[in-house]
Amino acid sequence: MDSAAEHGHLTTIEWLHHNRFEGCTTAAIDSAAASGHLHALKWLHHHREEGCSELSMDNAAGGGHFEALCWLQRRRHEGATPNAMD
Repeated sequence: MDSAAEHGHLTTIEWLHHNRFEGCTTAAIDSAAASGHLHALKWLHHHREEGCSELSMDNAAGGGHFEALCWLQRRRHEGATPNAMD
């Protein structure tokens, strides 16, 4: 599921959620943010409990994905590291 999130494959994420037990890690949202896949971020936020790490905002900022960055800032509590400003 982490890899599917990184590549923005929402159909695969949904299938894995409903048909497999492995789940995902915080890397799912972190990598979706790095790639700017806002649709995957939203789905994972609403349907999974793993959450994300500070890297999600860092990754979104580093990739220039400001819509994803703003979405994360409004809805997640993990925050970012000072690297997000670089």
